[in-house]
Amino acid sequence: MSMKVALRCLAIALMGLVLAGCGGKVMAPALNGTQDARPVFLIDHGRHANLVLTRADGTMVRYLYGDWRWYAKGDTGVLRTLPTLFAATPSALGRQVLTGPATAASIRRQVRREIQGLHRLTAAGARIDRLDRRLRHYFERQRKQAHYNAALAVEFVPGERPYTLFGNSNHVVAEWLEALGIRVRGNPVFGGWRIAGAEA
Repeated sequence: MSMKVALRCLAIALMGLVLAGCGGKVMAPALNGTQDARPVFLIDHGRHANLVLTRADGTMVRYLYGDWRWYAKGDTGVLRTLPTLFAATPSALGRQVLTGPATAASIRRQVRREIQGLHRLTAAGARIDRLDRRLRHYFERQRKQAHYNAALAVEFVPGERPYTLFGNSNHVVAEWLEALGIRVRGNPVFGGWRIAGAEA
């Protein structure tokens, strides 16, 4: 397939999804007065999202999900975009431990990708710890296949299921938010995150 045809197919696919009005609406719960509540941060990179969880010791951990070759291997060329849109490909779960304090400025200093939106949310500490523990245990089980992307300063392991257009980083982040008790409405296939409720 020529570059011109590939770009045309990509443009048609993107236009169709834009016209479909996709987007994720985050319904943030009112937990500011809860003693056990801690912040979590939704990072919007434009078309991809990831999540930063805070830990009781003051550190943070950033979890990412995406196409293995795109994220772990750094193969981000235009021709690589087509398989990630139209076929199921091997996925990657990434993890980056961040130092505190748990602030937007601290996260921006440590994340090596452009951040278009950084949303501070609140969740119960027990839920945060449970999700962190689940992802950490999965990560450790896959450690023999780990790959470190030095450009992103993130370590990746193979994901649990294939990466697809309708099972991409935004959908997985939405699942993680739901596990934290934060509701997500709509289909965030290409992001378009909107925050509603107590922390809008």
